[in-house]
Amino acid sequence: MKYTIYEHPTTRKFAHLPLPARFLEGDPLPEAVIDRWFESRDAAIAALAELLDRDETGPASAAAQTTTEVAPEMIGHRAAPVRSQH
Repeated sequence: MKYTIYEHPTTRKFAHLPLPARFLEGDPLPEAVIDRWFESRDAAIAALAELLDRDETGPASAAAQTTTEVAPEMIGHRAAPVRSQH
């Protein structure tokens, strides 16, 4: 699975936003539920290892079908509105 780091335009907090498998730069960003917010971009980047580890330890069938990576061109990119669980 691919991820980008989303910056909320009002709070300026950051989150990991999952991207569709066939996402290309310039495509509209998907709506998503954000379950964890970070105070800074650096904190979001530092948490990527945990996110990638979580994806790798998921169900075997999902791990076999997807590759986990972060779209580097999207880091710091401001995304379309997303829904927060808070």
